[in-house]
Amino acid sequence: MMIKEATRFQLSAIGLACMALLAGCGGGGGGGGGSGGAVQTIAFDFPGGAVVGVPPAVATTKLVATASSGGPITFTSNTPTVCTVSGDTVSLLVAGECSVTATQPGYQGYAAASHSQIFVIPKRPQMVVFRNPGWQALDAQPVTLAAATNTGQPVVFTTSTPAVCSVSGTSLSKLANGLCVVTAKQDGSDIFAAAATVKNIPIGTEQAAAVPFLTGYKDTSQTKELGTVSPYSGSSVDGWYCGSNWCGSSVSSDGASFTYFYNIQPKDPAGIGAYWGIKLFAGTLTELAKNGDTLTGVRIDAQAAVKFNMAMNSEWFSTSNNAVNVDLALGHFALKGKDKEACNVTLRAVVKPTAAAATDYSVSLRDKFTINESCGLTGLDLWNELQDYPISKVEFSAAGVNTSVSTPGAAALTFTTKLTLTGAITFQ
Repeated sequence: MMIKEATRFQLSAIGLACMALLAGCGGGGGGGGGSGGAVQTIAFDFPGGAVVGVPPAVATTKLVATASSGGPITFTSNTPTVCTVSGDTVSLLVAGECSVTATQPGYQGYAAASHSQIFVIPKRPQMVVFRNPGWQALDAQPVTLAAATNTGQPVVFTTSTPAVCSVSGTSLSKLANGLCVVTAKQDGSDIFAAAATVKNIPIGTEQAAAVPFLTGYKDTSQTKELGTVSPYSGSSVDGWYCGSNWCGSSVSSDGASFTYFYNIQPKDPAGIGAYWGIKLFAGTLTELAKNGDTLTGVRIDAQAAVKFNMAMNSEWFSTSNNAVNVDLALGHFALKGKDKEACNVTLRAVVKPTAAAATDYSVSLRDKFTINESCGLTGLDLWNELQDYPISKVEFSAAGVNTSVSTPGAAALTFTTKLTLTGAITFQ
């Protein structure tokens, strides 16, 4: 007579602790015996170590069991549509319950014995990549939705706001002002778990939520979020660099405003090659990563513009060369050129000030920015870059330093370039 035992392993606190392939752990004893021989036990260990494969590949793992009699063990699958066994190797065909029996048919006076285990094979996770198409005007022009999975499985779009928008296949129709909520879903299969990504698409008068990049300044070297503030200026031609009374930073008592100025006294203003700028880092960043993507920063979903308040000295404003470059350095890292220089993809908009006094500006991300630094990468799409990588640094720089309108009352001919940023810098 052979006595059989079975052990069932499912996802549990113990199973989760050692799950890599099958959500169960441990082995089990087994035994059998009767008048035909002595009782023996079978220890059938948890195999572990692999995950279910993606067809046509088939994942396999070794089965290990021992009999107290020392006799040989044979393995059989009780669920051949889920897993098959050849020798001591189990092949994992699909996710589900895999039942395997270890048998010792009797050995040197020991009665036959067997032990079965049921392992739960989890589905492979998958991810739906669904980029927000961004703010949409309320008109009759349909919007084409696009999404993909990292597994190549098809995606289905649905909306939970039918009064605002409707979806047919990959086409979205705009029906009213408001927030259109669209889900891109993949239902899963025998191999892959279901996955979904939800996007909120503003239509008409609706706006995306405001996301702050910074809310103010702790001092002249840090934002209130503790990101580094790094102003710079100088001349690449005659060596007129920032120092002494020639440049300086200040922060208002309430931390709302940051001001940076640069004074120059060039012998030849037209050929000085002067530069000026302010670097502002997101979160608690002190610099961008040097060996990979920077993960800290503002994530863009449907935000349409960067908003800030800016003022400049009247002398600089009165020149014809008073434009300000606004650069957005993304977390997207690459090694550039034959020297493998660390580089981050950067977007740029050139802002022409409308007044010297403090003025609010809203600069469209899609319409005003271009990819200014591609780091040698090709095929980049500006909106996809904003969707896929954080904005880790915002930089304001002079498109042209003031070298034509001097500062009144200065002891010597002096040209001043000064900018003040007030309030939060936000994306909305």
